[in-house]
Amino acid sequence: MIKVDERFLAEVGLQNLPEPQKEALVAEIQVELENRVGEKMSEGMTPEQLEEFDGIMRKDRNVMIRFLSKLGDYRQDEIYQKLLQKYNVTEGTLEILGEYLSVKWIQLNRPDYAKVAQDIESEFKQEIIRSHDEIIEVLRQAEAQEAATEPMPISV
Repeated sequence: MIKVDERFLAEVGLQNLPEPQKEALVAEIQVELENRVGEKMSEGMTPEQLEEFDGIMRKDRNVMIRFLSKLGDYRQDEIYQKLLQKYNVTEGTLEILGEYLSVKWIQLNRPDYAKVAQDIESEFKQEIIRSHDEIIEVLRQAEAQEAATEPMPISV
């Protein structure tokens, strides 16, 4: 999964924004990237595949159990073991199982995920770089408008 962070902002020249604007922009960029990757990944998939992945993402127990039955003993799987280590636990939770199943599903159904996500991230970064000045101006205008609508302190 693509993570929008300080490094990402530095690469597109937006690292010096004030913190509230930076946080809001990071959230917007993250959602947009996830939408673009999801849209691209869904191309060429059957409705059944999309429904199965959606069920895994929603942590639908029935869908998760059906998919698990296709995989065999997941507890010995290297990915599952790494997730247990990542969360410093010895037994999985529904969250860990959901994360494991989403990774396995992507490996089986879209082995090109990493390349597709990387390509989309690169394209989006270039769009942001080309629109840098416009983005800064929109953020300045929003900040000025917010400052103008703040209530003035009343002195007695």
